[in-house]
Amino acid sequence: MKPPPRWLRRAPLIREPLRRAAKRWGPKGPIDTTRDGLAFRLAPRDNKVDFDIWYKKRLNEVVERAFLMEHLRPGEWFIDVGANIGLYTISVLAGVEGARAVAFEPLDRLRARLDANIHLNGLSDRVSVRAEAVGPEGEMQLYESRNAGRSSLLPFDGARPGRIVPVRPLHQVLRELDVRASAIKIDIEGFESDALMPFFDATPPHEWPRALVIETLHRGLWKRDCLTELAASTYVLDGETDENALLVRRTE
Repeated sequence: MKPPPRWLRRAPLIREPLRRAAKRWGPKGPIDTTRDGLAFRLAPRDNKVDFDIWYKKRLNEVVERAFLMEHLRPGEWFIDVGANIGLYTISVLAGVEGARAVAFEPLDRLRARLDANIHLNGLSDRVSVRAEAVGPEGEMQLYESRNAGRSSLLPFDGARPGRIVPVRPLHQVLRELDVRASAIKIDIEGFESDALMPFFDATPPHEWPRALVIETLHRGLWKRDCLTELAASTYVLDGETDENALLVRRTE
């Protein structure tokens, strides 16, 4: 099955019914495709990120990915918390020569596609893929839905309990890997403050990353307001999209 032509997908009266039908009856995958010069193995019926790449024939979150590439230098480390199938990790490493990444993805079926996509793009020697979730030390219940990318450590409407996953504080993992983060993207469905703010509590300011992309779609679930606290330290809001905040560290 192929996605319908763009003119049909954009027709106002049938756009939404067509999208819903495509999502329900689209290919289970795996299918291999190339977008913007990057290779992806997709399961469109399983995950919104996969579906959008297959159906729209383009890569989403262009502004956010360009922002990270602008602020990351060759040889530096990008940290992808909630890596999904690797859209950010692969884009950033492809766009910044010699950059490396640590990619966290606790959901098994997404991590399998993340590994495959990293391999397809010849980036295996530049990425450390981690099966842990990021948060307080221990184990937690992972909640899942039909959209694999909606999995979360927080329960949500329509969620079903998945497996118990290991959880590690970000600063501990990076310290063990001897990695200093220069840019971080975090998208973990409302658990952002639990995962990100302890990193800043435990890391000296001179080791803080230059750039951050933080999903704000579930900001109401945060225990601490990441944006307010970071703005009170050394970060400024450089931009916002429908789902993310882009922060850059001030230089003296």
